[in-house]
Amino acid sequence: MIPHRVRVSERATGRLRYLKSRTGLTPNILGRFAFVLSARDMCRLAHGPGDLAGLEFNAPTLFGEHQELYELLLVRYAETASDERDPGLVIASHIETGLHKMGHLRSLEDMAALK
Repeated sequence: MIPHRVRVSERATGRLRYLKSRTGLTPNILGRFAFVLSARDMCRLAHGPGDLAGLEFNAPTLFGEHQELYELLLVRYAETASDERDPGLVIASHIETGLHKMGHLRSLEDMAALK
């Protein structure tokens, strides 16, 4: 279900770069956190990301060795929220929403305190 490549918006790319400068974490790790922060709510996302002209991730890079777990979370979300959109778009939407929730982070210690 997870596509081989996932592209995020320019806005998400900017936020990933900003958070990388503050936390030292790479964009793929930050994307994992953002995806989970958004998908755990299991609520259908009202809107998708904007332009999808930002960073492009290979799925193995974005999700790492636990890609199957992220895929299960994506399937569970799609079933619960009745979201039948393209999985790449859903992932990009979750990353965008999760990055919005991470907007207050200023350091690696703030990342550790995320709930």
